[in-house]
Amino acid sequence: MKTGTSCAKELIILTEHFWPSTGATAQLVKDLADDLHAKGSSLRVLTSTPGPDCRHYPVHRFSGYRQVSVGIVGKLTEGVHFLLGSTFWLLRHGHTGHGLFIVSNPPFIGLVGPLLAFCKRLPYVFLLQDVFPRSATLTGVLPAKGPVVWFWRELLALVLNQSRATVVLSSSMLSRCRQEFGDKASLVSIPNWAVVPTSSRLKSSNPLALQWGIESVFAVQYSGNFGRLHDILTILEAARLLQDQPIRFIFVGGGAKRAQILAYCKAYDLSNVIVQSYQPRDQLELSLTACDLSLVSLIPGSEDTVAPSKFYGILASSRPVLLIANRDSELALLIEQEECGVVVEQGDVGGLSDALLMLQANPELVTRMSERAGALYRKHFGRQQSTAAYLQLLRQCQLI
Repeated sequence: MKTGTSCAKELIILTEHFWPSTGATAQLVKDLADDLHAKGSSLRVLTSTPGPDCRHYPVHRFSGYRQVSVGIVGKLTEGVHFLLGSTFWLLRHGHTGHGLFIVSNPPFIGLVGPLLAFCKRLPYVFLLQDVFPRSATLTGVLPAKGPVVWFWRELLALVLNQSRATVVLSSSMLSRCRQEFGDKASLVSIPNWAVVPTSSRLKSSNPLALQWGIESVFAVQYSGNFGRLHDILTILEAARLLQDQPIRFIFVGGGAKRAQILAYCKAYDLSNVIVQSYQPRDQLELSLTACDLSLVSLIPGSEDTVAPSKFYGILASSRPVLLIANRDSELALLIEQEECGVVVEQGDVGGLSDALLMLQANPELVTRMSERAGALYRKHFGRQQSTAAYLQLLRQCQLI
């Protein structure tokens, strides 16, 4: 852990996405800010998410965008706007006594860290939510090799190496960062948490399940971001094969692959697929329990590049996890060890279909998995544990 010669008096959280956005990053960072404030930390937030003032600490908003873009050009434009706005604000207002906590959306926002460390002597901690540029090469946004990728990797190495600490979301991401950026960075693994309270609500009495007409059928839910790193096609293919079975697939959320879901359903006239928008936070407990089990999916190679935050919401909702990923991945091994779900490899449509039919025919097994999922979350994960780890880290790095 890198420490400085002085302790910062005010923490500035730099995050493109923040409350009142319904995205996972926005809600998680809001939780963290609230908990740090409740523990006596002085802080302010710089964000591009429009919204009202916050009651407990200052929030500076640099964008008039009303919706988060899912296209690459739109995301780039919004990211550059946020980078410029926050950089100019920090160059003007940043001073001794400030510390920075930088959330890696967009990925190039981390460049503010070395710049402000050089110009203003501001220390920073960096939260790396996915291993860039590897995440971009896996999805085809950047070429797998060449000068562009080399350039981005060198920039990210600079950000990590000059940070007092870099937070990653899993031990597999930590190992990948070592491989990508070398051993100079000070890396710490702190998992995300569920943004809903723990719950074991029955689907049969769930108002949203009743509203969606799935209270009496076996319901499989994919909730959250339908992103480029998520394997959606395997799920859709299984839905096509299982059209005549008493199984319903519910997609709740949005993202880059929402259009793929809608187009596939239209092309194959899938009556067993329901698509819903993001649910407000006060409805998430109902939304996440309006199913019999939930899906987490990752494209091949991304298992050590991103850590899906939806996993924690599923566990907290006491639902089994059906993971579509490499069986040797950290998440797959955890699920199989704890017997709280099932793992299927990417592209194994037959295996996914068979697993769903097996679970649909064995409600007692689903119940046992549900109980184990809830117990796993309560024992090893949670908001209180993770935000306490952030508080300890920021104190060790003398940012608060």
